[in-house]
Amino acid sequence: MTAVELSPVKRLVSKRDIGIEAFELENGNVMLEATFLDPYHLIRLNIQVDPRTRLIVAAKSEMANHPHSICPSVTEKARLLKDLKIGRGITKEISRRIGGSDGCVHLRELALETVNFAATVMMGYDEGFGLMSREFNILDENKRYDLSKHILTNTCHVYKAP
Repeated sequence: MTAVELSPVKRLVSKRDIGIEAFELENGNVMLEATFLDPYHLIRLNIQVDPRTRLIVAAKSEMANHPHSICPSVTEKARLLKDLKIGRGITKEISRRIGGSDGCVHLRELALETVNFAATVMMGYDEGFGLMSREFNILDENKRYDLSKHILTNTCHVYKAP
C-alpha cells in the first residue's frame, strides 16, 4: 500500500443524521420539521416562519430518545426561538437563547441548521419568487447573485464583500 492510499479497513462506530423538511402552509408560512438522530438522541424541532417578515412565529421541540432523564427539560427552550428574525445575527441569538450550560448543544445545532435551511427556502421570496422557487434556481448565475447578494454578503467566499 502506498502512502497516498487510504486504509480500506474501517469499522463504523457511529452516525449522526440531521434531516429537515420544509412545507408551505395554507396561510403562506413555511413550516420546517427537523430531526437530529444519533445513537443517544432523537430530537425533533418544528418551526414556522412568516416569509414576508422572516420572523419565526412558532417553535417547539421534543426528545424521544436522550442519554439523561433531565435532557427533555430543555425542549421548552425551543419556544424562545419565537419572534427571532432569520437574518444577520441569528446564529448568536440562537446560541444565547438555547445553547450554553442551561441549554442543549444538540438542540442548538439542530436549530442553526434549520434556520439556515429556512433562509435557503426563502431565497428569492422578496423578489416575488415563491418558496424554494424553481424559477429562481434556474436563473442565470449572475442574475441569482445580483438578487441575493444583499442577503448573503460575507456569508461565504462567493459573496465576500470587496
